[in-house]
Amino acid sequence: MADRPSARAALSLVTDTFTELPYPERHSAPDGPLGWSGYDEARARAAARTGETESVVCGVADVDGTRAVLVAFEFGFLGGSLGEGTGDRLEAAYAHAIAHRLPLVSLVATGGSRMQEGMLALTQLQRVARASARAREARLPQVAVLRDPTTGGGWATLGAGADVVLALPGAQVGFAGSRVRPPDADPTAYTAEAQVAAGAADALVPPEELRTVLGRWLRLLTRPSSDPASAPRTCRTPAGTRSAAPAHRTARAPPPTWTRTSRPASGSPATAAAAPTPTACCAASATTGAVRSPTRPRPARPPAPPATARPPV
Repeated sequence: MADRPSARAALSLVTDTFTELPYPERHSAPDGPLGWSGYDEARARAAARTGETESVVCGVADVDGTRAVLVAFEFGFLGGSLGEGTGDRLEAAYAHAIAHRLPLVSLVATGGSRMQEGMLALTQLQRVARASARAREARLPQVAVLRDPTTGGGWATLGAGADVVLALPGAQVGFAGSRVRPPDADPTAYTAEAQVAAGAADALVPPEELRTVLGRWLRLLTRPSSDPASAPRTCRTPAGTRSAAPAHRTARAPPPTWTRTSRPASGSPATAAAAPTPTACCAASATTGAVRSPTRPRPARPPAPPATARPPV
């Protein structure tokens, strides 16, 4: 996807009422926890370019009538990477969702952990996974929307760990980013379409349909219906046809008693007449060449002859 909307643009796709949550304050050392030369300048340039102070925006909004906590990544801010500040915001968003019994929706667009913070950046994935587990223990729905790109730890935690995973068409999705893949890797394997085909994502949703589809999922997950489910389509009875009840009774009936009969020799005139048909519920044995038929019960086995007494020596 050449066009990568900002976090605010992604939020506007799903809601018109977004209220940003207060963020925890963090006072970092110059150039971050590792003293990475130029880190502060890179953050300042990213903030000027995007208007954000961190790579994620968190808040509360109504999505097609359902209140939810929304988390939107800003890929323009250092590639949407996860640092300590990102972890603070995500953990606070999960805590707000748990405290107010709200579902959480993640609009993911990230390249993974932030290299300028080293191992401390990797521990943010643990914080996110722990917060997600707490929300799951509280039985709160979690929905992920995979934007371009969704790679690294962001895909492994917020993406793959959600209850429902939706993806925008053409998005780059996979654990390995484009810079760390093998040279001979098939790029089509790291797409939203490939993840849906493999079962790692649930559905492709065009941006113009995202609000409706996301709202429907949130309603299903937060307000389950108390009415009994209707019968599947294959069992419904159209007007003027027989009911499906006899088919149900037949399917639940005990299996018939099978008996073995000899198969005629191949090429004989009786072969065609004796050939089993699907309607006769016959089955041919691949090992003995016999035909089992449910039309007659199995004949009783004749009694064994009495044993004769051995004469004394």
